[in-house]
Amino acid sequence: MKLPAILQGEARTRFLQGIAFGAVATMAIGFAWGGWVTGENARIRRASAETSGRMSVLVPLCVAQFTAADGAIAKFKATGPYSRENVVSEFVKSVASTSMDYSFAKACATGVETEIAKTATKT
Repeated sequence: MKLPAILQGEARTRFLQGIAFGAVATMAIGFAWGGWVTGENARIRRASAETSGRMSVLVPLCVAQFTAADGAIAKFKATGPYSRENVVSEFVKSVASTSMDYSFAKACATGVETEIAKTATKT
């Protein structure tokens, strides 16, 4: 069986080099501009999206629970801005079976500040 001319001698070397260069260029372009990601990067993005989705649902519930607690708003206003998440976690221990961690308490404290600002502008 006779091989085609492209697979013989110098042409074969150039052909294989072209294939290798094309594969490397395809991967570089795919990862740089094509949106390809590794498995680890995909896992991190999925976890981040899951957390932000959960927060968007739980923060309004946390704000509602906090504002319904007796004396919570007064203590919140009396506390400095750097320890307000501690006040929130003191009054609200869990929301919809989700325990209060620092990032959740901080997001809830921000929501409470927004709610207080809305109430202040209405009156």
